[in-house]
Amino acid sequence: MRRPTAAVLAVLLLAAACGSEDEEPEAATPAADAPTLRGMVGTEESPDAFEISLVDEDGEPVTTLPAGEYNIEVNDPTSVHNFHLSGGDGAVEEKTTATEKVETTWVVTFEPGEYRYICDPHPSMNGQFTVT
Repeated sequence: MRRPTAAVLAVLLLAAACGSEDEEPEAATPAADAPTLRGMVGTEESPDAFEISLVDEDGEPVTTLPAGEYNIEVNDPTSVHNFHLSGGDGAVEEKTTATEKVETTWVVTFEPGEYRYICDPHPSMNGQFTVT
């Protein structure tokens, strides 16, 4: 049985528009006036190093923040670690995967509460901060 050409084309176009689960999500467009924080797993010198950090615009470790919108620039240059940011009673849940190397930007609104960042495969790599 032959299907009409238009029906076959419609199915192909629909499949192409749906995309693939393997595609990387696009980085968010940074919020214009929001402060920028920088998250990193590994180090510039040694991407596989067992280190994780979240620093402010001055390069200082984040320990407390005022509530509000932030740009989070994440540098995950390794395929053995990931950067997982969560907290605020589930208000924030962002992460990279341990199998990809990625630089991405998340736009996050922090509500008052406790937050943490962690490498899921290596839970000893972690940090936390409070939003007031």
